[in-house]
Order: sequence, then C-alpha cells, then structure tokens
Amino acid sequence: LLLQWELAGQTQTSTSKDLRPTLPSECNATSAAYLFQPDKLYGEYDMGDKTIQCGRRADAFKLWLAWKAVGDAGWAKRVDHAIKLAAHFESRIAGSEGAFRLAMPRNYANVCFWYVPPALRGSGDPAAYSAEDWEVLHAAAPALKAVMQTEGLAMIGFQPLMGLPNFFRIVFPSCFGTSIADIDLLLERIQVIGDAHYAK
Repeated sequence: LLLQWELAGQTQTSTSKDLRPTLPSECNATSAAYLFQPDKLYGEYDMGDKTIQCGRRADAFKLWLAWKAVGDAGWAKRVDHAIKLAAHFESRIAGSEGAFRLAMPRNYANVCFWYVPPALRGSGDPAAYSAEDWEVLHAAAPALKAVMQTEGLAMIGFQPLMGLPNFFRIVFPSCFGTSIADIDLLLERIQVIGDAHYAK
C-alpha cells in the first residue's frame, strides 16, 4: 500500500549551514528528474535535492501529527475530494476540443496532460506527430509554466517521461480548499496563456 502523505497539508521547513557546499547533495540527493527540471524558470535556485525533507526522512512524524488532527473520517473526505477534482480535470481535458490532450490515463489523483499549441490541434494523437511537431509540443510546457509562475497563477510541474515530450503533471494533494470552479478557471487561464504565446 502506497499513500501520498502530502495530503496532510502544511509543509515543514528547516535550515542548516555547512561550510562544505557539496555535503547536502552528497547526503540527500536523489536526482529525481521528474522533480528537478533544469529547463524550468529559476531552476538553478531549486534547492530541493539538497534538503532532508526531499528525502522523506521527516515525514513519519508529520504523518502522525496530521492523522491526530484530521482523523480517519477527515482523511476519507480529503481523499474523496482529491479524486473528484482529478476526475473532473480529466473530463475537462477530454472535452477541450483539442486544446489539451492526456499524456497518459489519469492515475488516482495525478493527471498528466499537454497543452496543444493551436497549429497542432486536429493533428490527431501526439504519438503520431512528426519530430518537428514533438519539438513544438516539448517546448510548450516550460514556456507556459514560466508565464504561469511569473503571473502567480500556478506552479504545475512538467517533465518528459517514457520518450514523450514535456507534459504537465497536476497532482491534487492538500486540495480541500480547491473547488471545481477553481479547476475550470485554471484550465481556461492555461489555454488563454498558451494561445496568446503561440499567437506571437
């Protein structure tokens, strides 16, 4: 049984100082390519791979505290809400008339998707795209994430995986304050940002 404990809510923070600059990486780095993309905006400032928390060493205590605060019924309600949001997100992708495509089927509360630039819409399954079209699709996620991040809209991760071009991966942890209307607005804003970017 594998559970995503980030549904617990708040993230903890700590600091430390060591005069050996490579020591944090040597002790904690997992080099998880899906978390630490070098082509994202401000990627050089991402210190996550150097932290103890990224190695999940402090999560057991956080889980215990969260379970005491939320309880079984509270966890069930949060998980059900997360799945409802992910399923709605997936259905909105499917009904987007080609503006978005699923990169792979939804997995629990994870939805992997592409924003499809207008020139590629109607071209069918991205798996059948030409190499040039894949390059266009691959460049879309970093460009849109940079705009979303700059505008303060969202921080949705992206990565290539299994030979696929960059795609967004939205996960619904700690989403008890997120509504269906929030999801709809997010997708509308991503499409507006993407369409404006490719209209230049």
